[in-house]
Amino acid sequence: EQKTIVGQFSQDCILPCSFSPGHEAAIHWMRGNRTVHSYYNQGDRLERQDPDYKTRTHLFHQDIPNGNASLKLSNLTVTDEGNYTCYVGTLENSTEVKVMLWVRVSPYYALEYKKRETERTLMCCAFLTYPEPHVSWLRGNASIQETHQEKSSNGVLYSLRSGQNITNTADPYYCHIHHPYKNWTAEWRMKEQLSVVEGGSTVIPCDDSNTTAGTEGFSVVWELHRGAMVSVLAAFHGTFPSPPARARMNQSNFALMLEHLTAQDSGEYLCNISTPQYTKLTVRTLQV
Repeated sequence: EQKTIVGQFSQDCILPCSFSPGHEAAIHWMRGNRTVHSYYNQGDRLERQDPDYKTRTHLFHQDIPNGNASLKLSNLTVTDEGNYTCYVGTLENSTEVKVMLWVRVSPYYALEYKKRETERTLMCCAFLTYPEPHVSWLRGNASIQETHQEKSSNGVLYSLRSGQNITNTADPYYCHIHHPYKNWTAEWRMKEQLSVVEGGSTVIPCDDSNTTAGTEGFSVVWELHRGAMVSVLAAFHGTFPSPPARARMNQSNFALMLEHLTAQDSGEYLCNISTPQYTKLTVRTLQV
């Protein structure tokens, strides 16, 4: 019987192994032909330990007489992923336990929007992923190529930024990040322009795609893009903070409510709705 353990990158995990208690226990944890940890003659014997595991393995010595040969593996890295075998021999019997270790990385994804004069660009980002992700773009229903890409790596972890120029604001743009363990999708849409007289008020809706605020990791952020300046106007990360007087977020549909408008409030208003699975950016121009 093989046991499966899922550990978190950079954290500690325990590979389980139990045996029938007996005299003069000898314990060998192996990964293929590599020695991960050895114990015999009532002590650790690490002369042949693989260098990749140096200072990162620990047996629970006080529990060995009770039949516990589990191994604590510290500071997990993705190269620790694989099959491990625990061999235990006593004067009375022998035991073999197989453990499959998966190492889960918690990557971060984002879709960034920028406007410089008449040029609009999107940047689809994946940070600290393993293995290297694949990115694809759609404009409407048509597949399009990215306009540029930046890659970097930190050890075995990858970060990637894929750029796209927005050539037609009437079309929605989609970015898909494909990963063996998880897929992530982002969407960008430009809505029709709003016009309001100075001193008036308006409500700018945010398309929440029927996602409820109770979804784990759900967030909403409203930004004002005016030239190269970006201002955060309101945010929801599980709770509604006390807002400034002139910009409030509706607590039921996340629309932005603006009052006492001036010409300085003209610009592009961006609503960013995010969950761990997707991000949706909705942009609307306000002319005061």
